[in-house]
Amino acid sequence: MSRRFLIASLLVLQALTYAVAEPLTFLPSQATTSISSWVCGTRWLRAERAEGRMLLPEPSGSAAKAAQASPIEVGTELSFPVNGGFAEATCQRVGEHAYVFVENRHWDTNGGSILQNHVDRLGELFDTSSPADSARGIYELELDTFGDPPDVDGDERIFLLVMDIRIPLVVGYFDARIAGHDVPEFRRDMLFLDEEFVRRESYLARGTLAHEFQHLIHWNHDQDEEIWVDEGLSGYAEEVVGFPDADPNSVAEFLRQPHTSLTDFTIRNEARSYGATYLFMSFLAQRYGVGLIRDVVAHARNGTAGIDAALAARGESDRFLDVWRDWIVGNYASEDARFAYDAIKDRRVETFTVEAEDLPLQGAPGAVSGRFGTTNILFRTPGDVRVDFDGDDDVQYEVWTYTMRSSSATLGRLDLDSDNRGSAQLVGIDSAVVIIGRTSMQGQNFQLSARAFTPTLVHLEGAASNLGQASLAAAYPNPFNSSVRIPYSLATETSVELIVYDLLGQKIRRLVHGRQAAGAYEAGWDGLDGAGLEMASGVYLARLQVDGIRHVTILSLVR
Repeated sequence: MSRRFLIASLLVLQALTYAVAEPLTFLPSQATTSISSWVCGTRWLRAERAEGRMLLPEPSGSAAKAAQASPIEVGTELSFPVNGGFAEATCQRVGEHAYVFVENRHWDTNGGSILQNHVDRLGELFDTSSPADSARGIYELELDTFGDPPDVDGDERIFLLVMDIRIPLVVGYFDARIAGHDVPEFRRDMLFLDEEFVRRESYLARGTLAHEFQHLIHWNHDQDEEIWVDEGLSGYAEEVVGFPDADPNSVAEFLRQPHTSLTDFTIRNEARSYGATYLFMSFLAQRYGVGLIRDVVAHARNGTAGIDAALAARGESDRFLDVWRDWIVGNYASEDARFAYDAIKDRRVETFTVEAEDLPLQGAPGAVSGRFGTTNILFRTPGDVRVDFDGDDDVQYEVWTYTMRSSSATLGRLDLDSDNRGSAQLVGIDSAVVIIGRTSMQGQNFQLSARAFTPTLVHLEGAASNLGQASLAAAYPNPFNSSVRIPYSLATETSVELIVYDLLGQKIRRLVHGRQAAGAYEAGWDGLDGAGLEMASGVYLARLQVDGIRHVTILSLVR
């Protein structure tokens, strides 16, 4: 069997499983959720409730104690409704922003294993100090990032209950039924943590506390938010307070399976979905600022529409599709300052690899099994390569090439015709990645062909025109002290946006925004931000966006 045949066959991505063949080594590893992956209890509760199942085992208590009318202090005993039963628990800590209750049978002096130091560590983390900020805890950090929590009980403190959840892999949860309980005395702004995880896996338990608190805040502002947004922001909450990758499996599993849908969070226990949504929200926050995150939480519109509305309200020209495109590129090009973001660290999505000896490649079948997922194919084929894409008629694709040369990397888009066919001529490359994304609800299949070719002047000119009908020249003088000129040209009349960013991807100043006729232009930048403040010495990026294609040049400011 020829290696070429193996390449063609192995490009087929199935939704959850992959064939394994030797001697090839570029296939994704077997994609299964690790048994150590945690499950968001809030997500689990919603799924079980939708299916009409019993949500959680009943606790040991069987009847509620009388409601407590006096102020709560250490030693106060209360009953908390849990799934038709009641958990009897005692307050073991009163902090500035939280009460910490422990289910009685798990408290140290009752023969349990929860000690005062467990309670104090949780309370201090929530109230006063976190790994991300020694002077602020989860409460203040998350209010700044996501907005205010609810207050259904007239008590400004949040109730934290450490109890035996007794559901495998569920570390904690927020239950909206408690906040909206039929009996007013039982309504609480409340979060639950599993006592065993508090004792044995404290990093995961503390990260889960941050995760579930975002759910409570989000519920206060938008109770019908789409799950992928709510879960992604709860994953980002872990990062905000200093517990990134609290579950180490989620990001790793997504990077092994980038075809995972970003928006269809339909499988109850898939670590890769948590990884995908967390990374996207972290990218969104880093690129546009945490103010946008607060707007997304607060906006009544949901999902991608909510993100679009929040971007528009802040005067951004980008929309969800623009963010998604840059994010999927950043998941591969994690060292490219234009697309990189901190949460990805030095990791990248796995790719299928095509070597020079595998060319020509004819009609290799493939698929993108998840909406807003991707298939990434790396061509390690130095020289000149033509790539032809042919997708099913009933599918909406976005196809991009990220082309690497010795001194630069270029992002280009394949313009697909009405039959979902398109081609890219990659000239003088060291390597290139073809990123195939699906934006439609249905469909997934495509075919990919590739061959070496000899470029002509027409090919070279055509390649330039396909990359956005524009060019961005080197800025001058560069380095600069007081001002810099940024030349660019347009092949046709089109919408243009030219923005200066810092190396963290934060917007500094918009220089051009609007439609311009074909021709040559120059924009100037005086080293000030949008508020008129001087920027510090350093490296900045000028990004020209034309017809969905972005061109970048580097600016070096020396004061």
